[in-house]
Amino acid sequence: MTYKDQFVVEVKADGQILRVRDGAVYLPFGCEYSILLKNLNSRNASVKVSIDSEDVLDGNILIIPPLMTHELKGFFRGTTVKNAFRFIQKTKQIQDHRGDRIDDGLVRVEFAFEKEKPEPTIKKVIHEIHEHHYHKTHWPRYTWYDGPGWTYYSTGESNSGEINNAVYSCNSNDVVRSASRVSMNSLGVEASFNVPNEDEGITVKGNELNEQYQYSMIGELEKTSVIVIQLKGMQRSSGVVVQEPITVNTKLECSSCGTKSKSSFKFCPNCGTFLV
Repeated sequence: MTYKDQFVVEVKADGQILRVRDGAVYLPFGCEYSILLKNLNSRNASVKVSIDSEDVLDGNILIIPPLMTHELKGFFRGTTVKNAFRFIQKTKQIQDHRGDRIDDGLVRVEFAFEKEKPEPTIKKVIHEIHEHHYHKTHWPRYTWYDGPGWTYYSTGESNSGEINNAVYSCNSNDVVRSASRVSMNSLGVEASFNVPNEDEGITVKGNELNEQYQYSMIGELEKTSVIVIQLKGMQRSSGVVVQEPITVNTKLECSSCGTKSKSSFKFCPNCGTFLV
């Protein structure tokens, strides 16, 4: 499990959660996977997801309600998930055609929680309306919330001049259309490898999907946090290409003595060899 600031990110394959070891998960090349997002906070979470430095939400922002889980299964096109995530090996031919990106193999999840709203002060609202003597037919369609240190006004109609983001939701899980796309933070290093490592992979479009999302809203957000998970197609200790996803229930076989251990073990309990 990858947990940070009351938010959980998991990678699933074949319907099972994969074991995260030192920030990496291991799954076979050609395997389709999904990303499990869980909000443990009591407020809505705004989520952006990029894979291999590409914004897979097509400019949208997912909204995960409090204490809810959402499974992101593939690439967005507009407000529809059109293709599943498929992990393939980055070959020399692929590298020569598309280039070698420093973020290849990385799933980056950026999230922020909605700020808490103070209780509305009804007495202040009544006073303001009475003081200005608005005629009923000329009252603006405003909802007023006055609290310590802030005032929020919202119209009863959608106005592109006041609302910067259009918002989408799927069942109890929402998506917000954002005006700007996510850009990966540069590490200040450029990849200059002639041949990709054998465990390196990239995510491409897999099977066709048709999951529809719809409009919703979210308020002002707190500071942003980031979780990064690396996808790999080979076990580091043995140098063997992964044949099946390494899940939380997978038994790992020691490359030295053959002892099988839980996937949560880092070292063989029999001989001490590093496992994955």
